[in-house]
Amino acid sequence: MKYIGRISSIIPILVINIWLLKFTAEYDGVAYFLFSLLLAILVSVISWILGGQYDKAKYYYHELQKEKENLQQIFDSVEVTIWSNNIVEQRIHVSKGVEKVSGYPVKRFFDDYSFWMKIFLPEDRQKLDQFYKQVLSGKSDDVEARFIHANGETHWAYVSGTPIFDKENKVIKINGIVVDITSRIDTVGKLKESENRYRSVVELSPNLIVIYQDERLVYANPATTKLLGLELSELKGKSAFQFIHPTFLEKAVECSKRKSLHNKETDYIEYKIIKPNGEIAFLELAGNEIAYNGQSAILMVGTDVTAKKQQQERIEYMAFHDALTGLPNRYMYNDTLEEALERCKQAHHVLGVMFIDVDHFKSVNDTMGHEAGDELLKQVSERIRENVREEDMVARPGGDEFTVLLENVHENLVRDIAHRIIKAFTSPFLINNKEIYASNSIGVSLYPVDGDDKETLNSKADIAMYFAKKSGKNKYQFFNEHGDKLARKLQLEQDFRSAIEENEFYLEYQPCVELKTGSVYCVEALVRWKHPILGIIPPNEFIPIMEETGWIVNLGTWVLNEACRQNKEWQKLGINVKVAVNVSSIQFEAENFVDVVKEALLKHEMQSDFLEIEITESVMQNVEKSTRIIHELKELGVKISIDDFGTGYSSLSLLSSLSIDHVKIDKSFIDGITSNSNIASVVKKMIEMGESLNFDLIAEGIELEEQANFLIENGCRYGQGYYFSRPVSPEEIQKLLMQMW
Repeated sequence: MKYIGRISSIIPILVINIWLLKFTAEYDGVAYFLFSLLLAILVSVISWILGGQYDKAKYYYHELQKEKENLQQIFDSVEVTIWSNNIVEQRIHVSKGVEKVSGYPVKRFFDDYSFWMKIFLPEDRQKLDQFYKQVLSGKSDDVEARFIHANGETHWAYVSGTPIFDKENKVIKINGIVVDITSRIDTVGKLKESENRYRSVVELSPNLIVIYQDERLVYANPATTKLLGLELSELKGKSAFQFIHPTFLEKAVECSKRKSLHNKETDYIEYKIIKPNGEIAFLELAGNEIAYNGQSAILMVGTDVTAKKQQQERIEYMAFHDALTGLPNRYMYNDTLEEALERCKQAHHVLGVMFIDVDHFKSVNDTMGHEAGDELLKQVSERIRENVREEDMVARPGGDEFTVLLENVHENLVRDIAHRIIKAFTSPFLINNKEIYASNSIGVSLYPVDGDDKETLNSKADIAMYFAKKSGKNKYQFFNEHGDKLARKLQLEQDFRSAIEENEFYLEYQPCVELKTGSVYCVEALVRWKHPILGIIPPNEFIPIMEETGWIVNLGTWVLNEACRQNKEWQKLGINVKVAVNVSSIQFEAENFVDVVKEALLKHEMQSDFLEIEITESVMQNVEKSTRIIHELKELGVKISIDDFGTGYSSLSLLSSLSIDHVKIDKSFIDGITSNSNIASVVKKMIEMGESLNFDLIAEGIELEEQANFLIENGCRYGQGYYFSRPVSPEEIQKLLMQMW
């Protein structure tokens, strides 16, 4: 059917031409026939051409119709309304898409020219009027407004309009589109709500939040600006590393590089920063790469941990410093000592360790109170620090003791420092507006002379200090000057605590005899100590130590009970002999001493007249108290004797008033009675006065027959010493006594 136009037009022409040619040929001749033929051909060609034009026009018409239908289908299928307002003809055309946008049938819009305006909310119609006027003025415009959907819901529409002009440049038509943008508006609204929420969170967050791009700050929340004391405008553009402390800068740069390499780790890292006002702060920051304004950026979130850091440092400080004086404590001192030892070992330097004890500190505490004692310790610490080198460590391990570490020294320098400290204490301390005098005792140990580890050096400095204190106080003592003696003394002090429980003490007995007959009057109990390592410790070594420490009371109680127990065992065997027990003046003056004696007698069911208590003349210094105790013991039936008479300050007349049973003449007199006439005369006078005052004398330390004979000749009744028997075990003395009974 492609040539239907040509065929339809040429067939009638051909029929007419054939009839005309036939007619011409019959009636008009050849010439006229040829003319008619040419004319017929020309008319046929023209008809053919005109038919072709018809075919082409019809073809294009059909194609246009197809395109129109296709476009109409497209317009009708999309949820967009295409509209056209013919202003001249007052007609409006809308696409079928209006039904999907508004829910109303398209016919409503064709029937009612103003229906569009009716479905929009009244409060938005003013915007539509302004939009329409703008387009009528010849300018394209758009507007967003709300309308009521056919289902009753409020929707948002985007309306655009473009003016169409005539030849005179007058607007004759407006073309545009209407799109339902409700979902976009909702999404945008939600995004804005979300943005506002997150913005509020960021703005109100106490955490620090910053964003930087290309190592420049582009955003900081109020918490950050408040911390730094700068406005956001002042912060923008500054280097991200400007506030980092130099010691943390390398770490910050490295962390920034990792974030730039898309590292997703979010561990918090501590940074030290310097605020614009010069203050130091500590921050814990974590960051990740984000997109900011379309470009890569680093988001950092953190917390100001300055207070936490300060608290942590305070706790650490308190853990290693003395709360009262601010000096390093025992833990820090020992750690520093180890480090100093290593340095001195490598450099072959001498290290000095000083232990300083404040003499009579307890009396200040007791008489003036703990606050005064604390103030004294503070002032003591200051004086010690003032008299050592700047590089020396002064520490307070505890109580009234201080330590000093002296690194890279020589012995004379240590002596000089110790002397300065001693001298510094000669000036009074002002406590509560009162002048208080205090002294100190210093013990010194040296590396490598006295040891090469902290335990040894500390121990030996402590021992040396103890020796300085016991030697009169207000002095210093080097361990290497009396090292062995000091160490042994300290070991005995420490080991005594367990010696009684471990049964390391035992008693030996020495008989006291009647000089004329040789019969045993009593046996004296003498305590001995068999140390598991040191062996037998002489009484003249350990008893003074026990008296210094106060342990003599415990030891004396054990001796008293053991002597009573042994005496009772002998009585069961028919051996009725008295036992004499030496009692230290410290134990004798204890408030409960008489009760201890009672308990021992009751516990071992021993008759009191079989017990004799030996005391020294030193108890006579407190006559009133001694008289009361002796009187109470005498009421129990216990015998009393004075040991080592002649070495103290008591007189025989004083002793007679105390109801003393026996007086022992000290061995120092007996040693000289056969070789020194003056001593012999003194001993004779003692014997004579004893007889006149009605108490017997016992001569101690008799070692020679000549001494025994002298005493017998001069009327001394009792004697004791190696001449008769050394102190022996209970078993041996028992054999001796069995022979007599």
